[in-house]
Amino acid sequence: MWWKRVIGLVMLVYFCLPGLVARAAEVGRADLYLATSLISMASYSDEMNILTRQWLQGIGWTFESQENINSIAEGRFYLASRELPDQTEMYILVFPGTERLKDAEVDLRLSRVYFAGNNPDAFQAAATEGGHSGADPLVHQGFNDYTRVALFQKKLPAFGDATAGEVIAGLLRENPKAVLYLTGHSLGGAVATLTAARLADMGVRPEQLQVVTFGAPAVGNHAFARAYEHKMNLTRVVIDGDPVKSVLQSLSGGFVQFGQRVTWEKNHNSERFAHDMVVYLDQALRNYQDTYPFEENPSAVLAGQAKQLDGGLYVPPVQFEVDDHIVADQPYMQRVMRRMLQMSYAPVVFAPAQQAGTFASWQALAEQAGCRYILLERLQAKRIREERYAFRLSLEEELYDSQGNLLTMQSVSATTHGLTPIEVAGYLQYRAAAQRDLYLH
Repeated sequence: MWWKRVIGLVMLVYFCLPGLVARAAEVGRADLYLATSLISMASYSDEMNILTRQWLQGIGWTFESQENINSIAEGRFYLASRELPDQTEMYILVFPGTERLKDAEVDLRLSRVYFAGNNPDAFQAAATEGGHSGADPLVHQGFNDYTRVALFQKKLPAFGDATAGEVIAGLLRENPKAVLYLTGHSLGGAVATLTAARLADMGVRPEQLQVVTFGAPAVGNHAFARAYEHKMNLTRVVIDGDPVKSVLQSLSGGFVQFGQRVTWEKNHNSERFAHDMVVYLDQALRNYQDTYPFEENPSAVLAGQAKQLDGGLYVPPVQFEVDDHIVADQPYMQRVMRRMLQMSYAPVVFAPAQQAGTFASWQALAEQAGCRYILLERLQAKRIREERYAFRLSLEEELYDSQGNLLTMQSVSATTHGLTPIEVAGYLQYRAAAQRDLYLH
């Protein structure tokens, strides 16, 4: 039954959260945006989102899920966690965006309800009160319903009939150095914001509530924004041209945004809707690569347990054959592919990016570096006929031993119908790993 999964989730929080220490100043912003965008992507249920979740699990993240379905909302969330290299834990509470019919009903429940109280019963009593003016904190009814159903409705007998939200709030109060990150895209970002506000009203300190949202609509009126802007650390990441971030202000009025706004420009070689989560992830990848030098190791929050090789892997520069429309993406694709290899194997030795050579020269350099394997890769990106900004990317690779013997070769491909070119490059590297791993020891 679903409530047993809730107990499992809350027990995980109960036994692990006390060891968590504040890390807001230690996790770089680019790292945080990339981690939260990946986890927001992984919170959806489509095939590619599930693959993202599986990849994150492969590098050390765990996901505990909770779902509570009733006639009001289908409230659900994941608690993502992992141990960082310094042996502290990082926790991210993530809510998916609109993907079900009931979610759309929640989005369209535009009435405003009173937002007050310091426990679930008081929250609901306030929401059913009438006669409140714009001078009081008012929030979107549907978003409030979803938040209540997800975290503040079902009582857990194993925890004295407390809700999951009450247990989390209690643990944060008992451990004032602990930090909870909350995130989500679109509807998920709205729910993350309201969840942080509820936890604040239950006595959780502002520095413990780090919220990062992607393309989230406003959740409340001016009075709500002023009452809660200092009760959490809210960062709103928006793509320039995304209409959803301001849709409630346009359709209904009386809703205002608050928190720190971070605006990213949409990549203009794509016709994808600016609100899509894949567009936000694409910009997070670009932002991360622009922030850190090419040679740096992967972020601590995304570093995986690399497979230790008996002899290193030598990787000459990837050969690119990229359509002119996306040639500007080539450096980002190259960096993503390199990062994926860094996170998967150790040691990995990369030839200088612009260094040309023959296979014989690669053999000599691999031997000089003490590497047992040589990986040659070629990435093609060709525009799909009669589609302006749709491309098929193909990754061809050959794996040799240092003596020049071919161990395996393969070709994998995918289109940009569901992802951006940069994301497809990373996805193909991930897909190719299954066959590659059979020969790397």
